[in-house]
Amino acid sequence: MTVHSRITNVVSHESVNGLHFGCSETHLQEVLGEPDQAQQNYTGEVELLYGDEIYRCLNDQLVECTIPDTGRFKVDGIAVLSIFDWLAGHDDMVEKAKFRICASVGIAYDFRDPSNGSITIFTRGRWDALLDQSAPGITDSTTG
Repeated sequence: MTVHSRITNVVSHESVNGLHFGCSETHLQEVLGEPDQAQQNYTGEVELLYGDEIYRCLNDQLVECTIPDTGRFKVDGIAVLSIFDWLAGHDDMVEKAKFRICASVGIAYDFRDPSNGSITIFTRGRWDALLDQSAPGITDSTTG
C-alpha cells in the first residue's frame, strides 16, 4: 500500500514526484517497482495501480496520475493546503462531470465523493475534450 506521508510535488504539465510525463511504463516500474495491478481501460490506456495511486500510460508514455487527496501538495514549488480551494482561484477553472479542472496547471479534482476526493495530474491537452463545451455527452457538474 502507498504511504502518503510524503508531500506530492507537481510541476505543471511536466511531472509528478519527479516522474516526467512521456516516460515509459518500463521507467515507471524501474522507479516504483512492480505494480499491484496493471490493466487496460476502456480507452486503451494502460493503468498501473500502486495501492491507491493510478498511473495512466498511452502509447507507452505516462500521460496522467490519479492520487488521493492527502492535503500535502506542492505545485510549481508553492505549498498548497487545499487543492480543491486553490483550483477555484484560477481564472480558467471549470467544473465538469463532478471534476474541478484547471487546464493551466494540469490538475483536476474529483469531488464525486467529497469524503474521499482524489486529484488527477495530467499532461498538456489531456483533458481538452472534456473541457470543450461542444463535446457530446459532457454535462456540467451542477446538472448531472
